[in-house]
Amino acid sequence: MMGAVSQTALHMGQLAGKWGEGASNRGGLRGVSGVNSSQFACTTQCLASCANDTQVHGMIPAPQPAEFPNSRRLPWIGILIAWTLWGVWSAQQSMLAAMLSGQAAPARTNPLSLTIFSASFWAIITPFVMLATRYIRDHLSSTLQRAGAHVTLFVIVHVLDVSAYWIASGWLTSLGRPMLPLLFSLVTFNGLTYAVAASVISALDSQQSLRIRQTRESQLEAQLALSQFHALRSQLHPHFLFNALNAVSSLIHSDPQRADRMLSRISDLLRTAIATAAQAEIPLMDEMEFNKRYLEVERMRYGDRLDVRIDIAGETFNALVPNMLLQPLVENAVRHGIAPYSGKGRVEVHASRRGDQLYIVVRDTGPGFDPDHDPDRPAQQFTDRPTGEGRGVGISTTRARLHKLYGDDQELMLVNITGGFEARVSVPFHVQEKAVA
Repeated sequence: MMGAVSQTALHMGQLAGKWGEGASNRGGLRGVSGVNSSQFACTTQCLASCANDTQVHGMIPAPQPAEFPNSRRLPWIGILIAWTLWGVWSAQQSMLAAMLSGQAAPARTNPLSLTIFSASFWAIITPFVMLATRYIRDHLSSTLQRAGAHVTLFVIVHVLDVSAYWIASGWLTSLGRPMLPLLFSLVTFNGLTYAVAASVISALDSQQSLRIRQTRESQLEAQLALSQFHALRSQLHPHFLFNALNAVSSLIHSDPQRADRMLSRISDLLRTAIATAAQAEIPLMDEMEFNKRYLEVERMRYGDRLDVRIDIAGETFNALVPNMLLQPLVENAVRHGIAPYSGKGRVEVHASRRGDQLYIVVRDTGPGFDPDHDPDRPAQQFTDRPTGEGRGVGISTTRARLHKLYGDDQELMLVNITGGFEARVSVPFHVQEKAVA
């Protein structure tokens, strides 16, 4: 798609250059046709700039690397707090049980010291269990392998716990005798603790992975929709360029002075289109300014035959609309409501706010379309007026772009009215949020 746009822009630049070169060979543009050769150079440069801008920047923006939550971040503080709270609570329970049973104050080898030591040990070892659990999940595929790895890891953790407690308790002088009872007395506690820790870690990781996947899918969907939107918008550029240069070609010999001014206006239009190419939405005020310039070009072509009226409510100036929303609608009005007829015609553009919707109407005094052109489709769904040339690119592309941006919360209707034809657009009313300083 982008290659086609680039080739079209380059082709237009070459075409404009050939016009200038051919006229110069015949004795100079001004001398033969009265058209300033600098305007052709300006148009050529602008068209080449359009091609380069399309190739370098690409109207479809490059996907930006998404920032996702770090699923590997170790919650050290949370682990420490959790085990500290558990140790304090368990120690209180041990002391309370000892007091109620009439036992003496807990010694270093009684359940109180064992509880405090176990809580401290697990506070230190849990992050490593977390890493090992994730490694097992990511690198071992079969259930049997994972089960064997967890059993092995539990045995290692259990032996470390008992050995550390045994050494810390000062039992180095009685090797073997207190070790076995202690080893078996902690196996139940450590087994349950390991199972709970591994299960919680797996559950949290699964939840985190789900959030990351959902975030990635949402961003990819948004990027796809935006890429499709820009691809649709890019179809308007060759369409617009062909029509604009065709308008100049119709006057270049019959009225060279007017063709000269048209080239200057077209250059301005192309610069504006290039400057806003990457923006999906722009303020209605800017969109209208672009179309005023476009209508100036058309008025140079049709003279007094084209009457233009614009009525834009002040509250809609800053409302955001799709970039180049109105240009194909206005062009359609001129092409089918003004161009085919020798008499005077009028093109009107109205915009107002209706509740939470922005309502825009492009009206002309032409004959409208023939509802019998396609009896299988309702009149408002025609993509263009029947002219024997098939359905136009501009209207159908505009309809697709609106749907990409707003889904079902939009409408584009083409309607016959008494004495003319209307294109009615309704989109959600919204303005650009101001940046917080």
